[in-house]
Amino acid sequence: MRRKDRTERTGLRKITTTLLLATLLFACGNPEEEVPPLVLEEGDEAAEYSLTECMRGTVEETAALSCIYRKNAEQEVYFPVSGKLIRRICVGEGDHVKQGDLLAELSVGNVQDQIDELEYRIKRSNMQLGYIDEQEKLDIANLYLNYVTSPKMIPERYENEDDAAYEARVKQEADWDYEDYEYSIQKLKTQNDQRRNSLRDSIEFDTKKLNNLRGQLAQSRIYAKFDGKVSSVERGLVGSTSNVEKCVMKIVDDQEGYFETTAADLMPYLTQESYSMKVMFGNGRGEYELIPRDKDQWGEKQYFAIKRGDNIDGLEVDDKGEINIVTARKENTLYLPKESVRNAGDRYYVYTVGEDGLRNVVWVEVGLRGDGVIEILSGLNEGDKVIRRG
Repeated sequence: MRRKDRTERTGLRKITTTLLLATLLFACGNPEEEVPPLVLEEGDEAAEYSLTECMRGTVEETAALSCIYRKNAEQEVYFPVSGKLIRRICVGEGDHVKQGDLLAELSVGNVQDQIDELEYRIKRSNMQLGYIDEQEKLDIANLYLNYVTSPKMIPERYENEDDAAYEARVKQEADWDYEDYEYSIQKLKTQNDQRRNSLRDSIEFDTKKLNNLRGQLAQSRIYAKFDGKVSSVERGLVGSTSNVEKCVMKIVDDQEGYFETTAADLMPYLTQESYSMKVMFGNGRGEYELIPRDKDQWGEKQYFAIKRGDNIDGLEVDDKGEINIVTARKENTLYLPKESVRNAGDRYYVYTVGEDGLRNVVWVEVGLRGDGVIEILSGLNEGDKVIRRG
């Protein structure tokens, strides 16, 4: 914020007695109220004070936003089991790795071949289960077709057999044909169920064995947890045995750090493209320019990348900085330096100097409190001069 600070230094005339300002009558006809007393001590030399001018310009109200420097953690690499032969180290010092890259592995014999064989067997068994289901549907359909299309044995009619007796005998033989059809279906399903159960038992057994081998393989391999750079690797690892307590290498995040804040209530004011920040302590102290980062992930926490700064290389995790953000702005308004405005409870006043050289109290109404200045809503006019404290 640009503004001029017009001040003048002068002196009060010699006062031979102690002066007490006890009451003041409001200009709008308010009753007299007590005001803070002003005591001017006797002295041979004039008391020094300075005057500042009530000016018109822009006042911005700001809020201080505390932020903390963050950086992804370093990965210390350990083997999860002891006593296994170290078969291979896949990276060297200074190499860049991606998340999920293989870093090192132990010797586990033909475990991978066994895993491949079991995966194939399980897949084949599941396919066979599907074939059984489909073939069963076809076999049942064929049995039904044979039943409804096969010629029925029509028994000869006995001599002197009446119609009712003959029809009953024909129906009985037809029922025998249907029972044979039902029996064939049940027999087919029983045979298929036996085949299914055998395959399911095989799948269950192979799956348990597969999971065990996968666990062995997982314990034999170490992967990068994030994108980074290999900062160190122990020498002579290949051919030695693993030890769960020994760090074999370190991976560091080679991405730039960032600053993190927790000011969800101030998010509506975080609309600028960049922000100034100051770090007061540590090797990273200095001025920085930050830009919003990952705004789609903002919630309880907000993130800022570093665009430029005085001592970026000196920043350490948990270093603290402070951002000032504008929460309100008033243009073409009257303002005074904050040190010129005094308060009595929840009311504010300033001192002016009368023509007789004595101080006068003027009550004012204030508005926004900016960076070193305060808005004056009423009580003064542009160009009025008041006493500046200090």
